[in-house]
Amino acid sequence: MRTFSFLPLFAIFGLFLLNSCDKDLFDVTETFTFEHEFVVFENDDSFQEFVSINLSQKETLIEQYGSKIKKIEIQEVKYHLKAHTGSQEQKLVNLSLKSANADGSDPQSIVELQDVVLSGLLNNPTVLNVNSQGIQKLNNLIENSPHSFGLFMEAQVDETPADFTVVFTFRTRMTANPLN
Repeated sequence: MRTFSFLPLFAIFGLFLLNSCDKDLFDVTETFTFEHEFVVFENDDSFQEFVSINLSQKETLIEQYGSKIKKIEIQEVKYHLKAHTGSQEQKLVNLSLKSANADGSDPQSIVELQDVVLSGLLNNPTVLNVNSQGIQKLNNLIENSPHSFGLFMEAQVDETPADFTVVFTFRTRMTANPLN
């Protein structure tokens, strides 16, 4: 009686399956947060701050995956005050946060705020409604080497001096493929 061996058939099927596998099968997805705080101490009612950030120096996942990053998605942006010295009624007349290239060029709006009472933000993280163009620019800058970007904040208060620390928190999802 003849016996038929299934082993060669399974081996050929396995090779076919591995060759047709989607490379996305080996993707790694991680969620992390990064923060930046602007320390404001101004005697003028209008002010602006700019900072250049290399995220691969601040976030180990960005450093670890580097050129293997396939996609960055900022999922949520929050802000709060860490410190505030001023009256309970002091307001941000307006605040604009923009993402930009690391050298400050090509700023794109992330968020625009008006008439916000500062004391209400003290240790009270608040989710922001963001502008998709500014977030997409930030996603692209983080995703690609050298993983550097700029944050540009302009603001105006109704009372001087302006003495507070505002913290922006970005919840971010990274997809990378360690085999690339």
